[in-house]
Amino acid sequence: MIAATLTAKRLLSEASQTWELSFTCSEPLTYQPGQFYSFVTQRDGKQEVRAYSLTQAPEGARMVLCLNRAGWYSNLLCNLETGGTVQVQGPYGGFVLREGPGIILADGVGIAPVAAMVDALLRAQSNAGPLHLLHTASSESEMFYRDRFEHAEREIAGFHYLPLPGVEVAPHLEEILSQAGDEKPTAYIVGLNAFAAPLRQWFKDRGWDRKQIVFERYD
Repeated sequence: MIAATLTAKRLLSEASQTWELSFTCSEPLTYQPGQFYSFVTQRDGKQEVRAYSLTQAPEGARMVLCLNRAGWYSNLLCNLETGGTVQVQGPYGGFVLREGPGIILADGVGIAPVAAMVDALLRAQSNAGPLHLLHTASSESEMFYRDRFEHAEREIAGFHYLPLPGVEVAPHLEEILSQAGDEKPTAYIVGLNAFAAPLRQWFKDRGWDRKQIVFERYD
């Protein structure tokens, strides 16, 4: 078990009560960008575990989360005062970038693991081959880490960013895929199940094999 101490917090969106929380851990973290850590706590005498994706590439003992007040434990984290400590374990998960072309579809705070992937690309100054990111949200204020993605679009060859606040994703998705021809880029889908599950089926209906779909839901 790793102890994580809150060192900083900032409100990213008042409307959705989305917070960025920065922790310093009791040991360096080793994970692939896109993976998550499990937060372990006790409730009513029972152990409970909640998973949160990290928003940056590995950087020593630093851990950064992006979350909103959805559920009792997320509220507990958002209410945590600087200096407070929580227990975590991990890393876990297979929502990580693969070689070759890809298209990422993220909704709301589901952008968190994608932010870590793009952070890693920026640090390595490596090309993306090609990689399209479509981020949907209810409003402009929910376009978290937009500055990072716009910076990556300028700096990383092959990376394309399309923010879609309040816009349906399907027409843009179809346009991008029409330009790919017969090639089937890896589909990365992350968000609430109501967003992610229909998109996964959308790709299956168009001939994508399940191994070509990297899927993560956070409810």
